[in-house]
Amino acid sequence: MVGLGIFPGGVIFCVCKSDLQRGGLFFNGSFMPDPTLPPAPVAPATSWNPDLIFPVLADPARRKLLLALARGGPRPGTVLKTSAGRRLDATLKHLAAMRSAGLVVVQPDREDGRRQLYGLAPSVPLVKTEAGNVIDFGFCLLRL
Repeated sequence: MVGLGIFPGGVIFCVCKSDLQRGGLFFNGSFMPDPTLPPAPVAPATSWNPDLIFPVLADPARRKLLLALARGGPRPGTVLKTSAGRRLDATLKHLAAMRSAGLVVVQPDREDGRRQLYGLAPSVPLVKTEAGNVIDFGFCLLRL
């Protein structure tokens, strides 16, 4: 480490020797990269574990559930069972596996307090492209 600084608002940053060698500079006590250099790659907000995602995507019923949630938003399990083509108990089991992988969140139904709604987790990277919706996990793309 070559230097340490604080951005306005109290954000601490450090400057490494490699940053200086790439053409960075200090300006008013802050490290500013050379604008002629390409921007550094941005790390994804959520780091997805392939060991958790691939088993979820391997099951056709879970892929159908993921597709239904991406297209239609949060729904109760009784409605999702038709999308999965399974009985309610099997559908809830698949939704629980998807929830443990971080793909699905559960929220109470505002209209009927006895039901729970299953929806895509906010961290699921659903991207709209020209070809349609895509979920980009960083190591695989799922076209919807």
